[in-house]
Amino acid sequence: MNPFFEQRWRDAHHALLSYVRDTLQERLPADLVVWAEEEEVVMMGPGKATKTYRPDVQVREPWKLQEPDGTAVATDPRAPPATEPIRVYLDEEVERWLEIREARGRLITVIELLSPTNKLATEDRDRYLQRRRNFIGGGANFVEIDLVRQGKWVFPAPVQSVLQREGAAYGACVIRAIRPAEQDVYPIRLRERLPVIRIPLRPTDPDVVLDIQPLVDQCHERGRYHLLDYGQSLEPQLAPEDAAWADQILREQNLV
Repeated sequence: MNPFFEQRWRDAHHALLSYVRDTLQERLPADLVVWAEEEEVVMMGPGKATKTYRPDVQVREPWKLQEPDGTAVATDPRAPPATEPIRVYLDEEVERWLEIREARGRLITVIELLSPTNKLATEDRDRYLQRRRNFIGGGANFVEIDLVRQGKWVFPAPVQSVLQREGAAYGACVIRAIRPAEQDVYPIRLRERLPVIRIPLRPTDPDVVLDIQPLVDQCHERGRYHLLDYGQSLEPQLAPEDAAWADQILREQNLV
């Protein structure tokens, strides 16, 4: 895994979800479909109370009330003062995930590719954990893939213990609806090949496999991530042995 990916995580996240969706779509039973879901954060009013919603129309650039209009309008001194509108602030962070459903809509499996905002101690983290509880409580399989080093683990405590014991920089966790107390854990070490994950479907279906490494490689190539700032300090910093390994690779590739 390239630890510098996080410089362009929004771009990488969007691309990886698309690659995962297309890969799984080719391997699913004929009556299942995978599609992307998303949720936007809206802060309304002076207190900016946070709400989430799934948009029918996405606002890519918010309307700025302070900007002059393109057409001059004559003012009438006898006219009443304009009503003060409620300013709506749109958070730039759109939360996206994948859902595998039956053709008629029944939810089978949810796949989450974690972002730094899911792992930092903010309302975003709390909202993500609540969404996870809702999906698992609703009887869906749940797959979490964490390829970012920022923030704290969001995996359950026993899973965190396994990852720490294995010296993992990243990780993936699979919760099966038929055995929610058991979790499949995939430790991901920085210098090792990314794993091939078993994605559960219905109890009568065999698992479908997801090979993450070629998708990350594709993201790196198509996103031109060789142009990232490889002289930038990483946060958190790498362990000394990992830092030496990364520095050797960067020098071999003439990236620093």
